[in-house]
Amino acid sequence: MVRRVAGQFLFAALFAIACSSSSSTADTTPPTDPGSADEDVALPGDDVPAVDDVDREVPAEDVPVTLDVPADTAPQLSPECAALTPSSSAINTLTVDGVARRFLLSVPTGATGPGGKWPLIFLWHGFVGAATPGNQEGSEVNYFHNQILGPAVNDSRMPFLLVTPFADGSAFLDWNIMPNDIHQPNPDVDLFDAVLACLDAKYGVDPDHIHSVGFSAGGILTDLIGIMRGDRMASLLTWSGAYLGDPANFDETFPIYWPDPVASSGYVQVAFHGGVTDQWSAAGMFTAHFNVWNENDLAWLNGLGHDVILCPHTQGHTPPSDGYPPAYIIDFFKAHPRGTTTSPFAAGLPSSLPAYCVYHAKTAATN
Repeated sequence: MVRRVAGQFLFAALFAIACSSSSSTADTTPPTDPGSADEDVALPGDDVPAVDDVDREVPAEDVPVTLDVPADTAPQLSPECAALTPSSSAINTLTVDGVARRFLLSVPTGATGPGGKWPLIFLWHGFVGAATPGNQEGSEVNYFHNQILGPAVNDSRMPFLLVTPFADGSAFLDWNIMPNDIHQPNPDVDLFDAVLACLDAKYGVDPDHIHSVGFSAGGILTDLIGIMRGDRMASLLTWSGAYLGDPANFDETFPIYWPDPVASSGYVQVAFHGGVTDQWSAAGMFTAHFNVWNENDLAWLNGLGHDVILCPHTQGHTPPSDGYPPAYIIDFFKAHPRGTTTSPFAAGLPSSLPAYCVYHAKTAATN
């Protein structure tokens, strides 16, 4: 089954609504990333232990498909993957579906070769018109990578691998969030899969700490990854995202197809929206209200078995300016590994989350 959602107004509106805030592109000078300095990276030898040989805190059967390999077989490290170089500015590439996909990669100082068990965070920017000449995507990627999360890769609470992708240049809204045929590969979900497999072979990925963060169009993509790869996800955080597969966000007039949710880990999600001013108009024909979409998604996600922390700020269509890198991201992801059945935040939210955030417990078992 699939869910057909959104209408012609949404197709037009999202072209405008998914754009990044002016604050997101104001500072394009990357700061020094202590965990991302260019350096020679040790390559694996023939005797590299498999991921399943590393001490784990979960049973082998709980390991997601991409990381579930026989104990005597190391993850495959392709020459292209081996050549990836962590950097705060140098662009890495990995061929996915025949396309050289670009991304920035930062790693903690301890990640020097295979065999580790590192948390992995994907960070997706908002719409900037990547297929349009003169676009600002390079500045946006640099800003998101180096201001929002890059400086925190060595955070002692949870050192992590960070990937900030560039769009493929062909999707109407940068990311492939409006598929009209679920039987065709989704290039961005395939990118997620390929980078995950590569970094697991190169450094070792903790299968219980795979997370995604996104703003606007990137937030919608984070939500789509939750729908399509929910069995692998630990927890998600979005700023002004939306689930276009939520029936409450349904409209008949233009077909946008999202698949039904996969059997999920029951990931917990933090969802920010900018209140009544978190909206954009498309050519005066329609005004999209991200606050309404997020409020709709709250009940839907709770009913699918997901705890949700809803954070309605009042700054409009932008990530809230609570300081970068936001301490709440690391606190949240560290406390919510894959398979969390009851959020430790149910008893009270940490001080790093803004006071306007409210915890909402799931109303049904995990789907």
